[in-house]
Amino acid sequence: MSPPEGRGSRPERLLTLRSGGWVLVLAGALAVAVLGWGLAAGVRGPRAQGDGRHVGSYGFDLTTCLVPRERLVASGAARDAVPALTDPEVLTTDGLAELARELARAHAGRLLVTTDRVVGVALNGAARAYPLRFLAWHGIVNDTVGGRAIAVTYDPLCDGTVVFERETADGLLEFGVSGLLCESNLLMYDRRPDGRASLWSQLQMRAVAGPAAARGATLAVCPAVVVHWSDWVARHPDTTVLKPDLGRLKLYKRTYDLYFASDTPRFPLSTQPADGRPRMMPLVIVRTTGDWHAWPLAEVLERAGLPGVPLSAATPEPVARAHEAGTWRTVVDGVPLRLECRPSPASVWVLNEAGEPVDAVYAFHFAWHAARHALGQTPN
Repeated sequence: MSPPEGRGSRPERLLTLRSGGWVLVLAGALAVAVLGWGLAAGVRGPRAQGDGRHVGSYGFDLTTCLVPRERLVASGAARDAVPALTDPEVLTTDGLAELARELARAHAGRLLVTTDRVVGVALNGAARAYPLRFLAWHGIVNDTVGGRAIAVTYDPLCDGTVVFERETADGLLEFGVSGLLCESNLLMYDRRPDGRASLWSQLQMRAVAGPAAARGATLAVCPAVVVHWSDWVARHPDTTVLKPDLGRLKLYKRTYDLYFASDTPRFPLSTQPADGRPRMMPLVIVRTTGDWHAWPLAEVLERAGLPGVPLSAATPEPVARAHEAGTWRTVVDGVPLRLECRPSPASVWVLNEAGEPVDAVYAFHFAWHAARHALGQTPN
C-alpha cells in the first residue's frame, strides 16, 4: 500500500540542499516511510515475530504440518501486525448515527453507507453487524453475541468471510492474525496461555500446523450472512454494530478495488481452477445437512431475476442497480432455501424457509478451489 499523502506548512525561510535542506528531505522521507509502514502493517509491538519474508521467523511449530510446508508463505507483515480485536466496543444504530454526525462535523468523511457490505450475525435474539471495510484492517474479531463466543474472520486477499464458533473441545479459543498465508488465504493462530500456538486455515476450517493439527482439530462454522448494511438494519432494527477504531479511519477508507480489478491473486497458488471461469469470481458457499455447495454470485442473481451482473470481481459492478432486489428458491440436501439478492454490490442472503440463516461462507473461486483441493475434495 502506498503511504498517505501529506503537506506540511511552508517554512519562513527556504533551505537549499547545499545549505542543509538535504537533512529535512532525508528526515521527511524517513518519516513518510515509517508512517506508511505503520498504516500498512498496523501497530507493531517491540517483540513482533516475523520478518515478513521467512516463514520460520514467525515462531510457529511446524513439525506437524498438514499441508506441504512450501505452501506456507509470509505476507510481508509480522505476526499481529494486522491487529485482531477481542471483545470490541459496539454501537447501537443511534450511537452509530451520532458518531457519524461527529465525524461529519470534523470533515472526517462518511462512516457507513447503506450499500456497504457487512457480516451479519444473529444468535439467541441478539444481532450484530461487522462492516467489511473495518474487518479488512483487523482480519479477525473475537466476540460474543447472544452468549455464544464467535470469531468473525475476513480476508480481503480472497474476499473470504467465515464466522466460527470459538468454544471448542480444547476450550475457548482467541485468534490472532499470524502474518502467514496458505494459498493466498488467511492463517489464524490461537493465543494459548502455554504459548503452544497452532495455525488454523480460514477456508480449510481446520488447524494446519501445531498441536491442534496433530489432534486433527477443526472449527465449527456459525451461520452468518454478507449483505448490504441497509438490508441488515431493516431486518434487525435493534442490531449493534462494531465500533470503528477512530485512529484507523484513514485505513478504513482504503479499498481493495484495484486488486479485485486485476483478477490476479496476490500470492502463489499450488493449484488453480481449470473450468475457465475467472479466478476472482465471488462465490456463495452453503451447507445444509450434507456437503458444501458453491454457486457464483452472478449465477445466483441471474436465477433471482437479476441478470447482467459480472462473473468476476475484476469487472465493475452495475452501481445504478443498487436498489434492485430478487429472490431465488431452491432445495439443497432436501432443505428448502431462499436466497435474497442485491446486484450492486452483489450480495446473497441465504435463509431457510423459516427465515433463519444457514451455514454460509463467501470467497473467491481460486481460494475455495485451493481449500477443497488441500482437503482432498472436489468443489461442488
